[in-house]
Amino acid sequence: MSSNMTQAGNKVHYSLFKGEPGTWKSSAAVTYPGPQYWFSFDGKMNALHIPMLKHGIDPNSIEFDDFDSWTEAKKVLEPMTYGVPGGLKYKTIVLDSVTSCADYMLREVILNKTGATKKSGADAGKRVGGFAVNEMEDFNAESAGLTELIALTKKVHKFHKIDVILIAHVIRTDQKDQSGKVQVARQLVTAGKKPAAKIPAYCDETYHFGLRTSIDPTAGGEFVILTQNNGDDFARTSLPLNREIKINDVNFYKDVVLPAITQQEQSIINRQTK
Repeated sequence: MSSNMTQAGNKVHYSLFKGEPGTWKSSAAVTYPGPQYWFSFDGKMNALHIPMLKHGIDPNSIEFDDFDSWTEAKKVLEPMTYGVPGGLKYKTIVLDSVTSCADYMLREVILNKTGATKKSGADAGKRVGGFAVNEMEDFNAESAGLTELIALTKKVHKFHKIDVILIAHVIRTDQKDQSGKVQVARQLVTAGKKPAAKIPAYCDETYHFGLRTSIDPTAGGEFVILTQNNGDDFARTSLPLNREIKINDVNFYKDVVLPAITQQEQSIINRQTK
């Protein structure tokens, strides 16, 4: 049965937080509604203590597991995609980070060819200086794994109507436009370019995190989030948010996202009652 746009809510989102390391992606994610569950692939949950203390977040409301295997993470994620007895208690699921998760996907391919099954010869894969390295066909596994990751987390988001946040790192790259002019852009970091490039297409919200430095080196800088494209960095939002948001002293969810949700809902109500 089809739906109309009056049934398409916008209270919870499937979001991508991307930026270079140290730009407060995780610090913003931890401000989202709790209880939260974190798929920790970066192994840096201790870094959340400062933002949690700053915003008065109860440590008991943040649960996590450190993973060094996509297969093990999938065992936790798959049961969340359908009805959980008593309902899923988490209001926000965070995967930190897609970049490290993709690395572990490729690592599993190598282990399957070398360490885990003790294969030899052609089946053992390529080695450089004694180290097992990935071959071209191995990157198909990363692509398949990221596709599965998106499918499962989208199911969790839609079935339970909760926030899901994917955190990803970016790197600076040189790109030529149609006129041949070289521009500096930032792309998601995974071993394969194509799998990473399609991730933002699945996200309601894509926020680019960065640091705007001051001319005065003693003044530090301002942490900012872009919510719309600026030519070099892809970003978009389905909420009435400013194009650039300073986040040095704000609780990102309570001070920025939630007011935007409320404003949008009120605008819809006002239009319907006219």
